[in-house]
Amino acid sequence: MLVLVSVLLVVILLHNLEDYLARPDLEPTQQDYVAVDYYLTDFSLSAITASGSVSHTVDGLYLAYSQDTKVSQIVMPRIISKDTQATQAVDAATLTADEAVLHHATQEADLNGNVRLQMASQAEHAFDLQTSFLHYRFADQQVSTDQAVSITSPQLVLQGTGLEAKLDEAYLRLNANVKSTYQAAP
Repeated sequence: MLVLVSVLLVVILLHNLEDYLARPDLEPTQQDYVAVDYYLTDFSLSAITASGSVSHTVDGLYLAYSQDTKVSQIVMPRIISKDTQATQAVDAATLTADEAVLHHATQEADLNGNVRLQMASQAEHAFDLQTSFLHYRFADQQVSTDQAVSITSPQLVLQGTGLEAKLDEAYLRLNANVKSTYQAAP
């Protein structure tokens, strides 16, 4: 009986070996996911200028960075951009969203979901911007979107579709469907 079982196992092994050797070479499988090089949770990162001052701070709940794409995925990001030249009325701009994609090669970020931009400055220049998507360039503090935008300040409510703005130059342009409500100061 033992001989019969051994012969049967050898036959099965040889049959499987023939199938394995007769099989054409398989192409290497393509990686269909992005390899994550590191994760950060409850993180805070700062960009320091040559003069030693902080120009930007990025923090959030979670960050996943990929060296292959040089992109970070961020959950609940907060980006604080400061006026390092101290030449503008705006001291700092704070961007928050549900998620962001930070492109390290171009130093740009795409913020998605419940995007909010708050300007901290002198009271008459402060405002709060809300939209669903915002593109931010760190180098020149430029923001843009093609989505609906709502801007609220102490005496003004602006609504429109599409936006281009430079935070360090107090430049703002709504592209279409602009509506505004102005209330005189008491």
